[in-house]
Amino acid sequence: MKRISTITLKLLVFLLVILLSSFANAETIAKKIKTIPQGSDSAFITKTLGTPTEIQVVFRYFYQGNQAVFIDSVIRDIRLAEPHKKLKIKLKRQLKAEQKKETPISSLRIGMNISEALERAGEPDSIVKGEDWYYTNRHRIEMANGKVIKTEVHLKATLETLDWIWLNFTKGGLLFMNITLALIMFGIALQIKIEHFKLLLVSPKPVILGFLSQFLALPLFTFLLVLIIQPTPSVAMGMILVAACPGGNISNFISSLAKGNVALSITLTAIATLAAIFMTPFNFAFWGKLYSAASNLVIPIEIDAWEMIRTVLILLGIPVILGIAFARFFPNTAERISKPFKIFSIVAFLGFVVAALAANFGYFLKYIHLIALIVLVHNGLGLLVGYTIPSIFKLSKQDRRTIAIETGIQNSGLGLVLIFNPNLFDGLGGMAFIAAFWGIWHIVSGLGIAYYWSRKPL
Repeated sequence: MKRISTITLKLLVFLLVILLSSFANAETIAKKIKTIPQGSDSAFITKTLGTPTEIQVVFRYFYQGNQAVFIDSVIRDIRLAEPHKKLKIKLKRQLKAEQKKETPISSLRIGMNISEALERAGEPDSIVKGEDWYYTNRHRIEMANGKVIKTEVHLKATLETLDWIWLNFTKGGLLFMNITLALIMFGIALQIKIEHFKLLLVSPKPVILGFLSQFLALPLFTFLLVLIIQPTPSVAMGMILVAACPGGNISNFISSLAKGNVALSITLTAIATLAAIFMTPFNFAFWGKLYSAASNLVIPIEIDAWEMIRTVLILLGIPVILGIAFARFFPNTAERISKPFKIFSIVAFLGFVVAALAANFGYFLKYIHLIALIVLVHNGLGLLVGYTIPSIFKLSKQDRRTIAIETGIQNSGLGLVLIFNPNLFDGLGGMAFIAAFWGIWHIVSGLGIAYYWSRKPL
């Protein structure tokens, strides 16, 4: 046993030495890079620093000193000149002519191809073929015509990076997402019956509190959370959009596992699904514009409320009305296909999120850590708000659990469809990251809290 402890200690010391030496080496390289003057040639760099970890051939499109860096005809990075470091993105797809002329770089996104970039920003001031030399993947030397034009050390991705990412989705992919969401909503509507609304008359208090928790309290506390943590614009808008969405399609299932009030859960789902046709666009427009005014953005966010209403009406309103009508006129068939649709909705939702991830997997893998904690805190806030409000009004533990789940499980699939809509947010990175990771995490947190509550007496 003593021998094993000695070996373990030596191994830990060995690993610590390697870690410290790597850190020291990185710091030494960083100091050396800072001393390299502009205009130095490749021979001088190699002599000073040795062979780089990686060399990338790039094309730099310059707009007023700002760079759109292309690799294989796709923008891989956007680098702002010092005077433009605080430049904010424009969320509106189409820029006015004078704005395009003033800040063309603000219309470009990482992940955009050359033709789209030229369509949005126009011809660049200049195009320079060059190389990016990386050392330890943390330090970069920008080369053009064999000479150093800029050096940067301690590179790391930040939330600001997400503002500049464009998650591309094909028309076929968008069609798949729209059809999948419509089928999910149709399946939910099959379960909506007139008797589900009777609970509103028989026991209105928990229904009203559940509705207010979901459509008033969650957006309000999300807005306060945004003001406290002050994320970047696209991340903030993603949080606000998720909070504006109705409850998730698996909330009834989670409530039953958690020994909640399933009847209340179904009633809240029915009411929220119908109300979301108007409440989702209203909440997002209201809190989004309030955030835009409060955050002193250099470029204000523009929200096309009418486009949102039209989109939500098509994606939610039509499938829900058809589902309710189908259940009304073909009750036996609706009863038979209702359970398969429940299973389908869970599988389809997971496929829905996977499709959004798969098309842009490289970006998610590279940047998801930036928003993971934000989503965890935001989702935790939703569950906490949903449990606290009915607790204040002394509802039963069953009702508290149900309202917490209805508030904390959100239909982020609807959020993703709106985000990828080219007439709204056109795949804006921060928003998509928030909605996609929320779609994964709320299943984990929902099942986790359901398991915990299922073992607790009421």
